[in-house]
Amino acid sequence: MRLLLSIYDRLYPEKKAIDVTAYGEVLLDMISREEAPLKECVNFTRYFGGSPANVLVNLQRLNNQTAFISRIGDDAFGEYLKDILKDERVDLDCLQIDSSAATPVIFVNKSKATPSWLAYRGADINIKIEDSIYKKIDQSSIFFVGSFILSENPARSTALKIIDYAVENDTLLAFDPSFRASLWPEGEKGKKIIKDIIAKSDFIKPSLDDAEHLFGKDTPKNYLKKYHQCGAKIVILTLGKDGVLLSDGKNEPLHIEVFSEKVIDVTGAGDSFWSGFLSGILRSLSIKESARLGNAVAAFKIQGVGALSSIPPLMEIMSYYNISPAERGEN
Repeated sequence: MRLLLSIYDRLYPEKKAIDVTAYGEVLLDMISREEAPLKECVNFTRYFGGSPANVLVNLQRLNNQTAFISRIGDDAFGEYLKDILKDERVDLDCLQIDSSAATPVIFVNKSKATPSWLAYRGADINIKIEDSIYKKIDQSSIFFVGSFILSENPARSTALKIIDYAVENDTLLAFDPSFRASLWPEGEKGKKIIKDIIAKSDFIKPSLDDAEHLFGKDTPKNYLKKYHQCGAKIVILTLGKDGVLLSDGKNEPLHIEVFSEKVIDVTGAGDSFWSGFLSGILRSLSIKESARLGNAVAAFKIQGVGALSSIPPLMEIMSYYNISPAERGEN
């Protein structure tokens, strides 16, 4: 039975072998060295990428145990990404290797605002259901899913089966609803699938851009209402330099300002927010304090380049920003 949550609630997730298992893509981010429109960029640097993978690596660095359900090509770039995941100690029992499709690559322009990108898909869309995946969900306190992976089958149908399994077994579900019709063969019809998953989720974290792509142009508060009308429980609407709005659909939405004005590169800022937020939930901080922790981790992230720029230890971040200490132990 799913919980009716307030932004002031504390949750006490059952401690399991895996804190967070994520489903989705790991890929090569080619980020431009110039701050310019993507078509004008000439020089690119290779970075580890893919939203779910970024979330997991940052969670590991914040002293959590994670596992990854994904698929890479049997190629040099796949080996490069796999080696990083191994070095970060992410559980790769459910990482599949594809001998017929390449590891995906995305080109991104360096930006202090929302970056532009161009995706070349590959092995990521071929994730297949396996019994080992269900076993991994049984071992997990939280299941995280991004949206990029949902746009094509068979990865989409695999995701929907796992999501239903997680929900039926009362695993907390965190979902990043970043719909872009251009990625979906069905175009605008893909919105229904995104909305169906929103209704099953405990936490969602859309950006203003995400909200506009899903609902059209509107105000932040109206976006919150529309997400709750879809069945969303806790909505974290990110506002870029203006922070986040946190809403449960019952209390007045809470505005949390950004913690740092120094911005070098926003690539992966949302992923680092997720890692801080979920770290807070796992340690039974209130949802409000967990969102503040998400902001704190993102504040350190945007001061470097690439989705995996370094962040301090968790307790140091919490102390620096005066966030209530963990309740689940000195992690």
